[in-house]
Amino acid sequence: MPVSFRTGTPTTCTVADKQVTLVAAGDCLVIASQPGGVGSDGTVWAAADDTSQVFVVLKHAQRPLVPVGIVLRGAVPANITLPDKTDAGMPATYTATKTPDVCTVSGTTLKVLQQGFCTLGVTAAENDSYAAMPEGQAFIEIGALPPAVVPLGGATQTVVLGSVDANGNALTYASTTPTVCTVAGNELRLTAKGSCAVTLSSAAGTSEKLEVLADPLLVSSGFALETRSSVGWTDSYRTWQGGRVTVNPWSSTLAAGWERCNAKADNGDSIDNWCYSKIADDGLSLLSALRLPESKWTPGNWQYGFNRIDIFSPWTIGFKTDDDTLSGLKVTNEKTLNFTLGVNADLYAAAKPIVVHLDLGKSNKNNCNVALSTLVWVPKAGMVSYAVPLDNFAVTESCGLPDITKASLDDDVRKLPNPYDSTGAPVNEAAFKAALDKLGASRASAATLLKSSTVVRTRFWLMDINENNKTDGITASDLTLKGLIYFQ
Repeated sequence: MPVSFRTGTPTTCTVADKQVTLVAAGDCLVIASQPGGVGSDGTVWAAADDTSQVFVVLKHAQRPLVPVGIVLRGAVPANITLPDKTDAGMPATYTATKTPDVCTVSGTTLKVLQQGFCTLGVTAAENDSYAAMPEGQAFIEIGALPPAVVPLGGATQTVVLGSVDANGNALTYASTTPTVCTVAGNELRLTAKGSCAVTLSSAAGTSEKLEVLADPLLVSSGFALETRSSVGWTDSYRTWQGGRVTVNPWSSTLAAGWERCNAKADNGDSIDNWCYSKIADDGLSLLSALRLPESKWTPGNWQYGFNRIDIFSPWTIGFKTDDDTLSGLKVTNEKTLNFTLGVNADLYAAAKPIVVHLDLGKSNKNNCNVALSTLVWVPKAGMVSYAVPLDNFAVTESCGLPDITKASLDDDVRKLPNPYDSTGAPVNEAAFKAALDKLGASRASAATLLKSSTVVRTRFWLMDINENNKTDGITASDLTLKGLIYFQ
């Protein structure tokens, strides 16, 4: 028999047919009625008693409307007027900054003192539809260029554009990608996912191209500063997006217990501190240091060591052991994994590649998750930005699940040849691609799984450490991740 629905709380929610529309925060009462009648077989049914269900409609969270970035080309200090309201239309109160060397605030006037990251406290009262924002924060990237990557978060994001350069020449801006971003006055407005291209022109007669990636699939933009350093293995770090970070620099030569190095913690400067990790003061980079002193290691002797950094997806700290992990990032049309990774000069000279894993939420429901892997060779020492094609990844852990073509991590992926010569030129790229082509079936499986599951963890794994190159008595194999990690 047909059932009809109506609302018992029209000021909170309304009902039309089978659709509930939320009007305001509060209790929403939905009442179901079945009036009786004659069934298709002629049976006469009496009316049923009404039944009801109450659910709570929560208030929206407020968002500060501060710019995500400021393009600073002129002299400092420079004053910027901040929005006086949040997205809820409530008055915004800006509290003392946590970065007083970069910016200060008085009322709605932000005083920019230098390039860097400006962290503001923001508070706002509640209203009928929006909850109070008692301890909000806003982060503003200040530099000569706009932020390289900007998550939209379902709303238009803005960048303040400097109007003069250091010599007082007027600056003007024009967007060449109006479907992604527009320029209005001294404001760049990012409205849609994609690549935003802007032309900056100076009254001095020069011009340059600026680019912002809008709304990529973000793994991490930096590291929280609650825990700043650790010795040996740790899982105490978090990204700014709330994902767990696990760091593990380890070598058998250090002989201080499984996956532990020395038990002595210090400031990271002593050569006695053989393996440790540190987050930079600005939270933008993470160093995982593995350093074998002469007293513990003679090149040529046997040892086993590795250096590994695991970055969990936003607000994710682990895997479900008995089922698929549904949290994580859902790849749709993204083509590359993007990150900036650095190695020390001696490790680069040793020509040791990095294995990159994407550990998925798909599992055999018995503590095993499907893993996709590829090999990243390093073209030079220091920080390098990579855009690794997702098509390069092959399945290296299938957990015994059917209809998955698996490649061998050790015999296939880790044997992909180095595409670079000693100058960093990709002269052997054809050989690398030819070896990848031999993994075509496993790469096709990886592409299917990537679209049907979630990426829970992104792993950067130095599986072969530097054993031969020494500086000041230390054989070092250091990894540094800096800035954004994202799919685009």
